[in-house]
Amino acid sequence: MIKLAFLYAAVAIVGLAQTKAKPQPKPGEKFRDCRNCPEMIVIPAGTFTMGSTASDPEHRDNEPLQKITIPRSFAVGVTEVTWDQWEACVRDRFCDGLAVDNALRTRENGEPNPDFQDWGRGTRPLVGISWFDAQAFVGWLNSKTGSDDTYRLLSDAEWEYVARAGTTTAYPWGDKIDHNYGNFGLDEHELGPKMEGRDQWGNQTSPAASFPPNAFGVYDMHGNIFEWVEDCYEADRAHAPSDGSANKQGNCATRMFRSGSFLSNPYMQRSAKRTAPYPSTRRGRNYLGSRVAKTLD
Repeated sequence: MIKLAFLYAAVAIVGLAQTKAKPQPKPGEKFRDCRNCPEMIVIPAGTFTMGSTASDPEHRDNEPLQKITIPRSFAVGVTEVTWDQWEACVRDRFCDGLAVDNALRTRENGEPNPDFQDWGRGTRPLVGISWFDAQAFVGWLNSKTGSDDTYRLLSDAEWEYVARAGTTTAYPWGDKIDHNYGNFGLDEHELGPKMEGRDQWGNQTSPAASFPPNAFGVYDMHGNIFEWVEDCYEADRAHAPSDGSANKQGNCATRMFRSGSFLSNPYMQRSAKRTAPYPSTRRGRNYLGSRVAKTLD
């Protein structure tokens, strides 16, 4: 019996060693942890300068320059969270699908929203969720995959790092808006739909990955919809960590979101653009969704 016990212990130790030795995916590698989980891609560690210079004609005071060093690789959703993925979370009763649908169909005073249109779901990006809904979704991913709280939202700094993908220009393809690279709005400072080049969806979202990916292999970092990020709002980022992690200072009743939407102008589509925040409880915006990240061992 003693020899058998030692044998079992040895097998357990070997199994633990094998588990620990499991290789981590390398930068550029993709993986999916479950059938309805978002496809993820590994982003390399690196250093970049966040924000915009005062010489930038579109510069705003809430875009201060800050050197950010991302010390470790991490994974990010290849696309924004889609309706298919959200509805899998709803079926598992982690996500409140009815509340989000009602918020899209009604105004804040409870009256029907005459402008509501269902553009189709499936692989189109999920919209209408609050920051707390986005947190419920990552909680579902962690529970479903046994990931011990490693799924999360991107931080404000991580979002810009991924969006820039090694570039320093206004957009990753250059300094002028180009409708071949995303679902964008008007080219002036007004808001509204525009169809040009590959951008043929006008006043609605486009299916995920309808445009070319950036140099990191990530789709739709500019245009289509805005994306909630983790950070509490602090206009000057005075307490924002330099390691790219989320800012926990400032007003945590409101949260940041990044990117631009299918109605947004070139100013709002820039990599450096930091949007005015929303209350973390706000639902019903047909231009606002999320993208997930994952901390790697």
